[in-house]
Amino acid sequence: MTTDDRAPSPAAKVGERILRVAGRAVAAVIWQGPRSDARWPYPRGRRLTRWLTVLFVVYGLIVAGAAAGAVFNDDARMVGGLAFLMLLPFVAALWLVNRRPLDAWRLMAAWVLVLPFLVGPPVPSVPVLEVWEWLFVVPVVLLAAWAGPAGVSLAVGGLTVALLGVLTLVSPWPVEASYLWGSVLVVAVVVAVGMAFGARWDARRALEAERIRVAEAQAERGALAERARIAREMHDVVAHHMSMIAVRCETAPYRLGELPENARAELAEVAAAAREALGDLQNLLGVLRSSNADGAERAPQPGTDQLETLLSDARAAGADVSWEIDPGGPVPAPLGLTVYRIVQQGLANAAQHAAGAPVRVRVARSADVLVVVVENDAGTGPDVPGGGQGLRGMRERVEVHGGTLHAEPVDAGFRLRAELPIGGRP
Repeated sequence: MTTDDRAPSPAAKVGERILRVAGRAVAAVIWQGPRSDARWPYPRGRRLTRWLTVLFVVYGLIVAGAAAGAVFNDDARMVGGLAFLMLLPFVAALWLVNRRPLDAWRLMAAWVLVLPFLVGPPVPSVPVLEVWEWLFVVPVVLLAAWAGPAGVSLAVGGLTVALLGVLTLVSPWPVEASYLWGSVLVVAVVVAVGMAFGARWDARRALEAERIRVAEAQAERGALAERARIAREMHDVVAHHMSMIAVRCETAPYRLGELPENARAELAEVAAAAREALGDLQNLLGVLRSSNADGAERAPQPGTDQLETLLSDARAAGADVSWEIDPGGPVPAPLGLTVYRIVQQGLANAAQHAAGAPVRVRVARSADVLVVVVENDAGTGPDVPGGGQGLRGMRERVEVHGGTLHAEPVDAGFRLRAELPIGGRP
């Protein structure tokens, strides 16, 4: 026999796959760890779920009371009160069906099998399930078929039909076997209705999910368009003026003739600062034009290691700055960038609102918190009013890390104090 002769045929493979799928579906109905009734509970809130549960329980109690009095007690099969207690597991299944339909089906199926052995038989022969039993079975089978995926719903129908067949064979009651096909038809109709409701529910959910996705995509496109417009405006206005400043400072020694050495150095520093600002502006424009702001920043970002360079440049530019920088160890890059920007904005605010005033900067670690303080005295120059965007931006940066920012007047000056958790946002 060759290897090809031993290989399974395509039909055998299809049959094996169908058996595997059917076996998993049956196992999900008989005993399932993960939730196979994935459409449940109702998605419209807990209040509706509670009211439906109450409705099912009241319905079950009414059916149980009627069956105990009009069927069991009147036919002398069992005392009505005791019969009512015997029917309470069916009520429990109806109480459970709104939240765990498959668990409710398991309880119902088990009690349908056990009950004929606990109560007296009817006088004439009956179908495999009496009318009062169908009043319990139909809602449970309907919701179990509704709640699960298609395979599980079909398994619910198949196992229910198998249950009817077993009852026909082993029930101690006089069962009329000719009614079995009618009972199978009822189960098939109930399962089909449940699957139709479930498919309609899935279609509505898919439509809602698609609507949300389209709305998010439209909002993202609108945001990208607005960011692109802002980027164009910034490039056309700010970048033009900054480049003109850099060019004029760099060409001043050639245009104006002989200049003192300190003037040449001052112009060179202004040109370098303008070029650096242009680089930062280009990075910002890349962020605004990109749909992924995290991937737009490719260049290394400044951190606590560059603070002394920043402060030295400010002192070289004429600012009266003193500092004490001791972060107490390595600082995560995002946190270091926030510290750098806070100090940078603090220096800018001091230069704008308190020109000529001494500025003190302190960065220190206190336990698991990095404390940043920028404090200035009263200025000698005019106070240039601002738009308040600097403090708002710093506050947003600090809140990202779960920190706090305090900006308040102190004596005749102003203090900016930020406390940033080093371990990230709590």
